[in-house]
Amino acid sequence: MLMFWLLAAVLLVAALALLMPALWWPRPATPGMTGGANVAVYRDQLREAERDLAADVISPERFEQLKTEIQRRVLEDTQAVAAPAAVQRPARRTALVLALVIPLASVATYLVLGQPKATAPMQGTELAAAASQAAGQHEVTAEQIERMVSALAERLKTDPDNAEGWDMLGRSYSALERYTDAAAAFQRVSRLQPRNAGALADQADALGMAQGRSLAGEPARLVQQALAVDPRNIKALALAGSVALEAGDLAGARTHWQRMLAEVPADSQIARSVQANLAEIAQRESGKSATAPPVAASAAATGPAQIRGEVVLSPALAARVAAGDTVYVFARAVQGPRLPLAIVRQPVGRWPLSFTLDDSSSMTPTAKLSGFAQVVVGARVSRSGDATPQSGDLIGQSEPVAHTAQGLRVVIDKVQP
Repeated sequence: MLMFWLLAAVLLVAALALLMPALWWPRPATPGMTGGANVAVYRDQLREAERDLAADVISPERFEQLKTEIQRRVLEDTQAVAAPAAVQRPARRTALVLALVIPLASVATYLVLGQPKATAPMQGTELAAAASQAAGQHEVTAEQIERMVSALAERLKTDPDNAEGWDMLGRSYSALERYTDAAAAFQRVSRLQPRNAGALADQADALGMAQGRSLAGEPARLVQQALAVDPRNIKALALAGSVALEAGDLAGARTHWQRMLAEVPADSQIARSVQANLAEIAQRESGKSATAPPVAASAAATGPAQIRGEVVLSPALAARVAAGDTVYVFARAVQGPRLPLAIVRQPVGRWPLSFTLDDSSSMTPTAKLSGFAQVVVGARVSRSGDATPQSGDLIGQSEPVAHTAQGLRVVIDKVQP
C-alpha cells in the first residue's frame, strides 16, 4: 500500500511538472498530428508481407493474418486527430490553484470511488479472471472493424489528398467484401497517383468482383492502363491473363501469365499456380489432357467446372455445433497448390447443407476450379468464424472427384487437432 501512495505522489508531481510550464509561460500554437502519420510505415510492412508470400516464405493463411493485423493498426491510428493548440497567455494564478487542487482532488476521488483493495496482491483465481477479462477486451469484433473503417472514411473527408489512407480504406472495404466502395476508394488513389499501377490493378479487381467476378468492360481497360504504367506489375499481369481467358483468347492469356511467371520466384506458390494455369491452356489448345486420368478428362468434358452437393454433420459431433458457427466448404487440387480453388461460407443452419462451387467462388484469378481436373472437397465448422483452421474446428473431406461432380456428399466427422 505504501508503495502505491509513493508511486501516486510521483505521478502527480510529474503531471504537474508537465502542466505548469504551459500555464506559467505563453506557448505558440503547434500543428496537429494526424492519426494516419504512420500509414506509410504500415504500407511498407504490408508490401514486405506480400513479397514474403510471393517468395513462399510465409503461407497464404499467415499472410492473411498479417494483413488483418496491419489493417487493424492503421485503422486505429487514423481515428484520432489532435486539434491544433491555441496560443496561451500566462495563467500563473490558475497554475497555483491547480497545483493545490489536483493533488487534493485526486486523493479525494480515489478514496470515494476507488478500490483500495486493488492494491493488494491477487490470488491465483482472481489473477486468472482478470487476465481472461483483459484478453477479451483486446478481441476485435466485426462491428469494431466496421466502426474503425467508418472512422477512417470520415477522417479522409477532411484529408482527401491522403493517398495512403484511401489505399488502406480500399483494402479494408475489400476485406469486408464491399467491392463497390473499395473500387471508389482505389479510384481516389489513382486520381492522386496516376502512375500507380498497383492502384489501377486494385481498382480493376474490385470492379470485377462488384460486377459478378467479371473483368469485362471497365476493369479490362484499367488493367491495360496499369500495364501501360508498369508492364511488370504482377497483379496487373495476372488480371490481364484472366481478361484474355474470359474472352477466349488462350494465346493472350498464355502470354500475360508467362510474363508474370518471369517476375516471381520459381519455387513460390504463385509460380506453381501460374504453371498450373499454363498447363490448363496447353491442355485446351491440344484438345486432350496429358496429365489427368481418362475418367477425370471425360468428366471435365461433360460440362463447365461446377461441383454441387451437400454437407452432412456426424451425429457424434452434433453437440459441438452452436448457433452462430460458420461453415466453410472448399475445393482444393489433388495435385497442385494448397490454396483453395473455390470456397463458400455460410452460417450454420439446417443439415444437410447444400453447396455449389465454381469459378465464381475462386479466391484468385490465377487459381480456379476449372484449372484442375481432379479436386477434393472439404468442409469445416469454425466456432470463431475465422477462415484459418483452428484446433477444435470440425472437419470432413471427400475422396478425389472431378471438377464437374454432382450430388457429392461430404461428411463432417473429425475434430481439427
